[in-house]
Parts: sequence; structure tokens; C-alpha cells
Amino acid sequence: MSSDHAATEVFSVLDDEYSRAILEATRRGPKSGKELSEECEMSRATVSRRVNDLLDRGFIVERTHVDPEGHHYSEYEAVLDRVDVTLDANTGFDVRVEVEEDAADRFARIWKEMRND
Repeated sequence: MSSDHAATEVFSVLDDEYSRAILEATRRGPKSGKELSEECEMSRATVSRRVNDLLDRGFIVERTHVDPEGHHYSEYEAVLDRVDVTLDANTGFDVRVEVEEDAADRFARIWKEMRND
């Protein structure tokens, strides 16, 4: 699935070393905030801020898990697949972001397109 994002937002996120580290770590598999803090060697507060930025832009997804004792925790996984940047003399930067879709999202998108919503 592809969607257009404002060039400055994409550049801003990818320019941040902490955001890049979180993207790389979560691309290798789902990670909790604690795991990201340890693996990426950053504070939990830094992880939280960067995770929120990445979630807002749709670059990662959050999945909540409930353990047998009733406690819940979140894991994050990168869905950012590709970023293409082109520079046009007339229109400036064109940024195309591709993210992975799971089966349910793909079905919902196709259904919506079929219904012309």
C-alpha cells in the first residue's frame, strides 16, 4: 500500500537517529518499549516519544498483548517498507511511502474500493 506523506515529516523522522534505530530494531521483529530501550540504548522516555512519532506517521504498528495474569503490554513492529523520493523541477519533492498491509487491512481496503467509499 502506498500513501503520500509530506516530505518534511518523512525527512524529519528519518533524520532522527533514535527513530531510525527503533525502525531497524522493530523491522527485525516485534519489540516492547523496554526491549527497545535496552537494544537501542536509549531512555524509556526517548523510546516513548519516538514510538509515538512513528505510530502517528504509520511507520510502525502497536499490538497489545495480555499475559495470563491479566497484565497487558504493547509491542511495536515496523511496517515501513520503502521510501521513494523524487525531485521534480516543477513540483519539488515527491515522497512516496510504502507500508506493508496485513490480510485484514488489505481486505478492508479492497472492500472499500469495491464499494467506492
